[in-house]
Amino acid sequence: MNWDDARVALAFARGGNASAAARALGVSHTTVLRRLQALEADLEQRLVDRTPEGPRLTPAGRELARLAEEMEATAATIERRLLGGETRLEGLVRVTATEALGARFLTPHLVEFQRVHPAVEVELVTDTRSLSLARREADVAVRLLRPTEPSSIRKRVGEIGYAAYATPAYLKGRRERPRLVGYDQRLAGPETERLAADYPDGRFVFRSGSTGALLAAALAGGGIAMIPCFLGDAEPRLRRLEVPRAIPPSEIWLAIHRDLRRTARAAALFDFLADLFRAHARALRGT
Repeated sequence: MNWDDARVALAFARGGNASAAARALGVSHTTVLRRLQALEADLEQRLVDRTPEGPRLTPAGRELARLAEEMEATAATIERRLLGGETRLEGLVRVTATEALGARFLTPHLVEFQRVHPAVEVELVTDTRSLSLARREADVAVRLLRPTEPSSIRKRVGEIGYAAYATPAYLKGRRERPRLVGYDQRLAGPETERLAADYPDGRFVFRSGSTGALLAAALAGGGIAMIPCFLGDAEPRLRRLEVPRAIPPSEIWLAIHRDLRRTARAAALFDFLADLFRAHARALRGT
């Protein structure tokens, strides 16, 4: 069999369908189905059922995916442990963070890091999901919740404060009900709940899972947005509003797989980020 095709079965099992598997692998929908058909021919086993809801893995297909996950874990372990002895500051290092932290705060500093270490290639993956360090989906993770992967080394490096912001033009206008801008249901948390509580007569007119979109909506005069202070305070076109109660900040955590802590490029980036967050602690917290 072509062992690489086992990854296709695993991606299909994780995503639940061929389209999700195609997105995860960076290939087309038809390529996923074609490679699954080739795998069926190699193994002489039916791995996919054609149902009215679309292709679904058979019991044999699910068993193959389970075994492929073990293969993936073993391959990642080999890679991490060999990389663990790498002492040269060169090669690719992948860091994951939320969209707002990654695009608006980290990126200029990651460029600075790369200038200091020109042989290191930095890849930033902005995602609200907790990408797996064990599967090498990322080498270093910046997270707003305490990391739970048992194989990771964790360090709390700061906090992100939140506040309500709006444009002066919006605040001068007279309205019967405040217009509110907040996260969608998928990402709504304490900051969105606090915005609703502080303006009980307000109504949400714009929601998004993108912090950048909330910032843009506030800048367009769309209403009052609860956003990270490091974004709002840096924007001269916005005014920070006083709120009745303090909004709980989010913790900032760094994580790295223990096998990569001795890899020169990953360790250098981890330490660089730890120093960076400490140096900008007040701005990030909004104090």
